[in-house]
Amino acid sequence: MKYLLLLTGDGDVPAWDGLSEAEQAALMERFEQFQVECDARGVEILAGEALKTGESATTVRRSGGGARVVSEGPYAAAYEGLGGFFLVETPNLDLLLELSDILPPYDMELRPVDAME
Repeated sequence: MKYLLLLTGDGDVPAWDGLSEAEQAALMERFEQFQVECDARGVEILAGEALKTGESATTVRRSGGGARVVSEGPYAAAYEGLGGFFLVETPNLDLLLELSDILPPYDMELRPVDAME
């Protein structure tokens, strides 16, 4: 089953720019360990990226008549903290939850992907 693992907010992780090089390296090691453990446990990472801040987002909304309305910034304040994602193929949610403990202690949302037919 495919899941989108969203790294939201900062959880217990300070802002990247406020970390020393050693602290940044330690966080990166956790991401690398996540990759290693996923590979070892049969979870395929299909995609994953860090995201720029919500301030750099462009939001597109459709009015009742279908007209496109474009604004700067994230769709909602909750997504200002969206920092990155992984798209994974996993045998089950429990395994992905276990593996998510390896990542830095960000707040996370794990959402199943609805296959389009």
